[in-house]
This record gives sequence, structure tokens and C-alpha cells, in this order.
Amino acid sequence: MVVGTLDPAKQNLFGKLILGFSRKSRVRKALEAKHSLDVHLALLEYRPVEIGAAPNIDEINRWCAGLRERVDAAKVVCKFQQTLEELRAVPSLEEIAGKDKKLTEEICENSQRLWQAWVQLTPKRISAEDRRNLSAYVALLRAQGPEDGNAPNQALRNQLRAIQRKVSHLFSCWAVTSLSAWGRVPFTAGHFDLVLIDEASQCDIASALPLLFRAKRSVIIGDPQQLRHISALTKSKEIELADKYGLLESRESWMYRANSLFDLSTSIANPSGIVNLLDHHRSHAHIIQFSNNEFYKRGLRIATRYAYLKRPRGQRLGIQWHDVVGNTVRPNRSSAQNEEEARAVVAVLRNLIVDRHFEGTVGVVTPFKAQKELIRSMNNECAELVAAISSNELLVDTIHRFQGDERDVMLFSPVISIGAARETVGFLRSNGNLFNVAITRARGVLHVVGDRNAALASEVPYYRRFAEYSQQLEHEGQQEQQAVDNLGPEYPPVVHPERVSDWERKVLFPALYSAGIKVIPQYEVEQYDLDFALIAGDRRLNIEVDGERYHRSWTGELCLRDRLRNQRLIELGWEVKRFWVYEVRDRLPECVQFVKSWIEKGAN
Repeated sequence: MVVGTLDPAKQNLFGKLILGFSRKSRVRKALEAKHSLDVHLALLEYRPVEIGAAPNIDEINRWCAGLRERVDAAKVVCKFQQTLEELRAVPSLEEIAGKDKKLTEEICENSQRLWQAWVQLTPKRISAEDRRNLSAYVALLRAQGPEDGNAPNQALRNQLRAIQRKVSHLFSCWAVTSLSAWGRVPFTAGHFDLVLIDEASQCDIASALPLLFRAKRSVIIGDPQQLRHISALTKSKEIELADKYGLLESRESWMYRANSLFDLSTSIANPSGIVNLLDHHRSHAHIIQFSNNEFYKRGLRIATRYAYLKRPRGQRLGIQWHDVVGNTVRPNRSSAQNEEEARAVVAVLRNLIVDRHFEGTVGVVTPFKAQKELIRSMNNECAELVAAISSNELLVDTIHRFQGDERDVMLFSPVISIGAARETVGFLRSNGNLFNVAITRARGVLHVVGDRNAALASEVPYYRRFAEYSQQLEHEGQQEQQAVDNLGPEYPPVVHPERVSDWERKVLFPALYSAGIKVIPQYEVEQYDLDFALIAGDRRLNIEVDGERYHRSWTGELCLRDRLRNQRLIELGWEVKRFWVYEVRDRLPECVQFVKSWIEKGAN
């Protein structure tokens, strides 16, 4: 406004006449206005303009235009700073993860109490007539049992159906196997609102049809990477029957031997009705991570609650390999066994159950029936073991028996060693799903009892890679202190340099080192690579640097994985601090001070 009074081009005739007489006073006012801006110009880092006795109006106008641009930019910066402060004020992902963990535990405890209360109260709410009918129903179920191998009496079956109709309202949920539903569950179309069939990849289509007939809706759950059903029907006979009844052209996906219920369901279900279950809740990360990489293309989110895993006294969670060199023989053409390996399995069982008094559940799985029978026989010869296993639910069986089952501690006996025939190795090579099931039954600890060198040299790719994976796990953490001692002022070479941003490499790491803080870049914790790990005695801090686009994925998947990751690290005793790149860029001293304060807090 003041500069405009000095510009003849902006004056009318009368204004131009007045300008000639008032130029000096107007220049003085322009100088006063300029001086009042000096403080603001310094903050904006904008050069002052020269206003002499005969000011250059064009130059002053250009200066004013530049100032307006600088002011507009400053407003954007102020808005950014305000938004950043609001972002800094909200709870962090780490705080949310901690609260989520606590609330989840409370929900689980409340749910368990609610269920127990419901179970205790329900019998008191049943009428006398319902009690009589229920008692009769149980008696009739026992009476139709298959002890004598004969079919139930028709009159008994009729009476059972009549009683079923009277008591079915008492049971909101029925749990049966597909084969035991006959005679026990009402055979009425649409009797149930919903049938849920689990392990559908191992269920043949024919066995599921009576269950589907009884339901209005169905949910089919299965894993194509696990075992399929076993059929005695040969390929040629199935094709012959399908051709005979005209099914080859109209019902190809219903082929009994070739397809499971899961296969059929995925082929006919509406795409919107297919849900991928990504969260894994059973096993320790070291146990499930190999299968996640090898069979599930890293699609699983490991969400196991470590607080509920049972570990034997003096043993770590995860995978332990007991190296046993034995001889693989074939007592019959269809199976294989390894006596040295079987004895080692029994020794590990004795150590777990007798010596360590482990009270969790235990299982032994092997691909071969002959090995299962040998281990069972050796177990029975150990009196101390037989006397102690009553509370461990010990199960020694083949992989097919363990489909859908689990134990706190599992022992895997692969049998493959010196003398293994090509047929034996070929059996493993052609059955990747068997191997996947075998190594994922353990919740807390998986003991592999076998010949490691034979595994490392195996012609079975996934077995060889599993041996390499277990070896790698054993070396983790062994050189932790050495890694810290060898750190220098420059960011060191790392395994995955493509994951490192310049903010980590060139800004935060040097700043922390200059402050006397040594952090380990790309530190591995289970399946995670931490941006920086700070280890101070028994305390551990994970420092993450998140980019501006990191949490903007439209599915929210990255943010969800971060939440699960935070929960896992918290369970493992880590504290987690995330710095946005904005904070590293604009408030680096504050970031460094936070880490310093964390160290000092532990020292006090």
C-alpha cells in the first residue's frame, strides 16, 4: 500500500501533481514501513529492499511479489508444523499396541468367566421335561453304539429321531466329525442355520454332503497347503465311474479322488465370499516362519501370544535340532524306519517328561508308519517314561494323524539318513504338504531329531532349506556384542541396504553416534528387521524411522502389520519408538535427546 503511493503509474492526474510535492514524505513513510518489517524479513530469511531518494519502483514491486510468495510459503510451513504437533500429540502406535494387548487380555479373561458362568447356570434353567428327554437321548445314543459291529435296531433309531426333535433346542452348537453325524444329528433338511466344516482340504466331497443337507448356510475352512483326504479309489476306476454316470462333462470339479471339499468350495463360491485367514496364532515365530516363507509366500501375519506358550524348564522357545546319524531301512516296501533316530527320540522324551518334569502337551510325528511303531515300542520299554506321560497327552503318530492337531512341544523324526532308498526320499519330495504339516504342529518348541548333514545334502528342496534355516537360527544373537563393539561413525554394511533410507543412513545414525549412542542397524528379531536396536543391559529399544507414505496404503495392511509387530516386540521385552522422517529432519536434537533420556532412565 505504501509503495503504491510512490508509483506514478498508479496515480491519476491530480495524484501525480501531489506526488511531486510529497515525494520525500512518502519515501520516508516507505522506509519506516520497511524498517518495521526487518524482524519479520529476518525470520523469513528474505533480503531487505533498498529504498533511496529516487526509488526503483519496478524493483520494489518485484521485491514485494517475492515477499508475498515467501509469506505464502511460510503459512504452509506453519500449517505443517501445527499438523505435525497435532500428530505428535496423539497416542503413538506403540502406546496403542500396549493398550490393545492389555484390553485383549481382559477380553479373554472376561470371555472365559462368562462362558464358565453360562455353563454353570444353563442346567438350572432346563425344565423337568427337558431333563427327562435329555437323559433318554443320552441313553439311546449309548445304546446304538457299534460295540457288537451290528447296525442299530430300526425301532431304536426311530425313537432316537423322535427324542432328537425334542432336545435339539437345548443345543445351540453341535460338534461332530463328518462320519459320526449319522444317527446322532437330526437328518432334516436345513435343520441348522449354519454348518462350519473345518479341515476341508482333508475332507472328501461325499462325506460332507449329509452335513450340507442339514444346513441352511455353510462355511468351509481349509488350507490347500496341508493334507488332502486319502482315497482307496484308483484313478482309472474313478474315471470309469464318472464316465458311466455322465459326470465327466458336467461334474468335473466333483471328482471324488481328485478334489477335496475345499477344492470344490473355492471353485463355486462367490469371490466376495472367500476370506483369506492371514493371522497365525498357534506357533512361535521361529517355528512358523519357515512355512510362511516356503509354502505361504510370506502371506501370514504371525500373531501368536507368547505369554501362553509353555516352555520346558531350561529350554528356549523355537526350533532345536538334535543331530543323529543313523541308518534308514525299509522293513517293508511301503515304509521306513531309523533305529538310532528312534532311540534319540525316546531320550529327548525322557529328558522332557522325566528329567525336566514338563507338564505341557507333547507329541511325536514322523512321515513313516514303521518309525511310529518303533518309537511307540521303545517308549513302552521305558518304565519311567510310561509312568510319567499320563499328564502330557503324549501322541506318537504319522503326519496324517496330526492334521489339525497341535502340542506344546513336538518332536519330528524325519528318518532320512544313511541308506535311505530313493523311494523313501521320493515320498518326501512328492509330498510337500506332509512336510508343512509335520513342522507346524508345535506351539512353543519343535525338536527335530535327525541327521542334519543328510538334510543339508537332501534332494528334497524344502527339507534342505529347512535344515539351513534351523542352522541360521542357532547363530542368531551369538555375535550381538561384537556387532556393537565394531560400530563406527559411518552407517555399516547391512544385509538389505535397499530398505535403508537416507534419513537412517546419513542423518539419525551419525547423530546418535556423535552423542555417544551406538545402535545396531537392521537388527534381526525373529522375522523382523529393526531399523535400529539399542541394547542397554537387560533393556532393549527398537528405533524405527517411518517414511511419509509408509502408512498411507489404501488397505491399511502395513499399519496392521506394524501393530502386530509392536505387540510381538512388546511381548519379547522390547520397547519401541518410532520417529517420523519429519521429526528426524526438523527436530533431530529432540530425537537424540529422547534416546539419551531412555538410556538415563534405565541407568537410574
